[in-house]
Amino acid sequence: MQSLKLVLYALSLLCGSRTCPAFIIKQDAPRQRSQANTAYNSTSGSCRNRCFELQEVQAPSCRCDNLCKTYNSCCSDFDEHCLKTEGGFECSKERCGETRNEQHACHCSDDCLAKGDCCTNYRTLCKGRNIAP
Repeated sequence: MQSLKLVLYALSLLCGSRTCPAFIIKQDAPRQRSQANTAYNSTSGSCRNRCFELQEVQAPSCRCDNLCKTYNSCCSDFDEHCLKTEGGFECSKERCGETRNEQHACHCSDDCLAKGDCCTNYRTLCKGRNIAP
């Protein structure tokens, strides 16, 4: 605080009776970093159970998030575990009521509403109605 007063005094001497614009920057106290209480998954080189993770416990050797393709930092199994495209992204009449297939990108099975992973057109095509989610 004493050094701040000294700086302001020096500025007032330099500027005389004229108004002298000044900026005062207050530095916040250093933030403490907290570590998660969970142990890091030993499969850090894999995207198994890590797809689109938002927070890292420790820095893995590869990533499984939205930007890993952009920065060329994806785990080698990112496509296999996180980019499921089998079955397409919409229901067809043939897919309505299908048995759940975990390899599909979205589902048209009878339990997809409960699980929250239906294809976007499931309600209109398979249920014949347009219900808000």
